[in-house]
This record gives sequence, C-alpha cells and structure tokens, in this order.
Amino acid sequence: MGDLAKATDAINAGRYSAEQAHRNRQDSVAVAHGRIGPELAAQAGRQVLQAGTRHLDLHLHATIHDPAIDFWSASSFVADQIGVDTPITLSINAMSNSMVAGLQLAASVLAGQSGHCALLTAGDVFHSPLFDRWQADAGIVYGDAGSAILLHRDTHTKAVADLISTASHASPGLEALHRGSTQWYSGDTDRPPIQLRQRKGQWLAAHGGSDSVDSINTTGVNAVLKTALYDAELELDDISWVLCPHYGDNLTQRHCLAPLGIPEDRTTAFLARALGHLGASDQIVDLHHLLTRRLVNPGDHVVLLGIGVGMTWTAAVLRIHPN
Repeated sequence: MGDLAKATDAINAGRYSAEQAHRNRQDSVAVAHGRIGPELAAQAGRQVLQAGTRHLDLHLHATIHDPAIDFWSASSFVADQIGVDTPITLSINAMSNSMVAGLQLAASVLAGQSGHCALLTAGDVFHSPLFDRWQADAGIVYGDAGSAILLHRDTHTKAVADLISTASHASPGLEALHRGSTQWYSGDTDRPPIQLRQRKGQWLAAHGGSDSVDSINTTGVNAVLKTALYDAELELDDISWVLCPHYGDNLTQRHCLAPLGIPEDRTTAFLARALGHLGASDQIVDLHHLLTRRLVNPGDHVVLLGIGVGMTWTAAVLRIHPN
C-alpha cells in the first residue's frame, strides 16, 4: 500500500468536504505515489511466494481501474515480475469482488483439473486526473494497494487458513448503475475523468432512488452468506469476523451491517476508515491485518464478503489454522 493521506489535508486543499468526511467517517486513504496497480500486485505476490513454490497451476489477476497501459496483459506482467512458472495467467473482472470470487473460481479449477496451487493477485491505484479518489464516487473514497493470496490443495504445506466454503450470486441487471447515461467511447473520443457519482445519480433518478439497489443488495448479501454458512455447517454467530468492502460509514451500514444484522465491531470497518476502498484488495488486506496483529485465534472462522460492480456478491468462509 501507499502512504496514508489524511482527510483533513484533502479538506484543507478543497478536494474533499468536512461534511463528507463526517458522514463517511473517513480519516485517511492509502496513496501510492509513482506506482501502478500491477507493480503493487507483483510486490504482494513476491511476498506471498518468498519462501514457497514458484510453480503454479493457475494465476488470476484483478485490476478494477486502470492498468496503466491500454491493449496490454497486466496479468502476464505480474506473473513475469513475480517469476512464476504457470501454464496459464488470466485477468478476472468481477471488479471489487474479484479476489473473493476468484477464490471460488480458483478452487473449482484446482478441483476439476486435479491442480495443486493457484495464485490470486490484485492491484490498483486511483490517480488524478482520470480518477478523483475523494470525489469520483458517492460514499466511497478510493485507496491504492496490491494484494495476493496463495490457494493450494497440499495438506502438507503450511497454511494460514482452510477455505471451507464459497457461494456467489449475480444481478447483472444492475450493470447500468455504474454506467448511467454515459455514451460509448469511439476511437476518436478523449476520455474524461470518471464520474461514478453522476452515473449512479442518473440511474437512481430513473429507477426510484437508492431503495431499489438496497433491496437487491440485501438479497444478494443474504443469499451468499446463508449458502456459504450452510455448506460450512456454521451459523453467523460462529463467525468471529466478517470482512466487508471498504465503504464509507453510510454505505457500510446499508449494504453490509443492516442486511446481516451484525454490529460494526465484528467487521474491519476501522481499516476502511484508514485506508479507503482498495479495489479488489479490501478483504485480503484485512485478513493480513488480522493475522499479523494476532486478532484471530486458531479455529476461528472468518467470512470474506465481496460485492462487485455489475453486480455480484461472493462469500468465502475460512477457518484459521494454528500458528
């Protein structure tokens, strides 16, 4: 991740408002100066593999925003920079849900092909003028980060957690929420700065406001969590932490806490306030924080809840291993 840029500095510079900071409870955001998302992803991948195998059966990479060059394979760049040997490296695009949904995809591929090892990476930076991290979206401030997670079937390999179950749900009719009335770009069109706030406003004005999205999201969140918990033979009360997307406080309440009926202290909302929304990396960064700060114990169960533009929802249930 980058350095933490304080919300108060952005307010003083006229890039953010005190009212938004208060409503979102946003204290700061991670900013990686002079870096690109695939570089951050490669750095995270090297850290994951520093003492492990370089042979992979699968590499999946996610960049939700701008990989820095058009018509280019960011996933191949990341794999090459890490120095892995793999028969296939692919980019996945479930937007902010890419890493959690990627766990389900990778596990299915490994099971179906008798593979042993898959690496998932993600990395994004949100730099002006193409993307104003403070103002481009309503209720969300965007931070820069890379993340990686290694998934393997070898029971003799030391692991931090077991992947117990996953479940996904999609509502593709909501793709226009992030498109609004934006026209398709032609080859001679200069692309203006991304204005998600305006796109969402256009769609919501034509579809009865935010209540319709909240209702569909509640259905999606509950569908994936209930299925994943049922398959894991667990109840929500058995879960120590629910790792949600890094939204501002209002969206976190509406899209995560209220649908699940859980208090904020069972989530990592405190990291969202410090780091911002890290593209596809939120849940992986949060898991790393819990593990390195010893905020989870052996046998604890943790849920990774992914929500992605489009829209898609995925829940993954993990059981923490002994140290």
